[in-house]
Amino acid sequence: MTKSISCVFQMDPLKNLNFETDSTVALIRKAITMGIDVWFTTANTLTFIDNRAKVIGQFVENTDLKLGPKQQLSLEKFDYYFIRQDPPFDMDYLTNLYILEIHNKVYEKPFFVNHPSSIKNFTEKIFPFFFDEFMPYSVISADIKIFSEMVEKFGTVVLKTLYNKGGEGIHKVTDFNEKSIKLFNAATNNHKTQIIIQEFIEDVKNGDKRILILNGKPEGFVNRIPRSGQFKANLHLGGKAERTILTQKEKKICNKLSSTLINQKLFFVGIDIINEKLTEINVTSPTGIVQIESLYGVDLCRVFWEKLIKFS
Repeated sequence: MTKSISCVFQMDPLKNLNFETDSTVALIRKAITMGIDVWFTTANTLTFIDNRAKVIGQFVENTDLKLGPKQQLSLEKFDYYFIRQDPPFDMDYLTNLYILEIHNKVYEKPFFVNHPSSIKNFTEKIFPFFFDEFMPYSVISADIKIFSEMVEKFGTVVLKTLYNKGGEGIHKVTDFNEKSIKLFNAATNNHKTQIIIQEFIEDVKNGDKRILILNGKPEGFVNRIPRSGQFKANLHLGGKAERTILTQKEKKICNKLSSTLINQKLFFVGIDIINEKLTEINVTSPTGIVQIESLYGVDLCRVFWEKLIKFS
């Protein structure tokens, strides 16, 4: 590894991160130990001027993530650019992607992880509908009649707002009544905003698998067990990380997604599978690296960088 490799991480402010469990922090630390130059920036500093994208960035001086002075950086001078800030996927997020996309039309560098066009076009909760044969029964709607019919058909359903993260805006509904109608009205902004209505998978109590896919191939996986009495398995909400294996059906799902992910320049993706059913394809800032490394004793961050450098 040589010092000639350089990258910029566009991410959330460092004060908002848990340095012990954050996947982006782990990737940055590994990059520094491998001799890669790493710069930090946030989405709000992005500017498009003179037909190129620029950011205000700071050099990451060490693995404690000590930052150097702020400097204006031209993106084409870097090898890699990581889009790693968390959703909500709102208009600000979208504008950021448009700017990076225009830059990429002019300059070959940097290589984006992941490509802004594909983050824009394949949002986390809608993307699985391209592979609906592997999904639990799901609809996208703001129609309360369809909500009523789904509850009648399945008994229990999950409501999911489309552009949040980490279990936010996700609710389990077991009856069509005054309380659930109020919840549906709030989630759909009084029937103006579509949401996902999905059959509830009871087996979520046995785990929600996160599979990390690098360049179209699964390289790490973890089973997340919800807390007792809960249905959300997100680790930051108290879910427990456990070792697991991939079933033949889960391998088939990964294989089915592979060519699309590669063709769309989605190098780093995290998919969620419950009872062998695909529920989400995370393309913005997939997590789980630290937990996988801890559970299996692997150096997934090194695997990540070696595959990225070889691929690009």
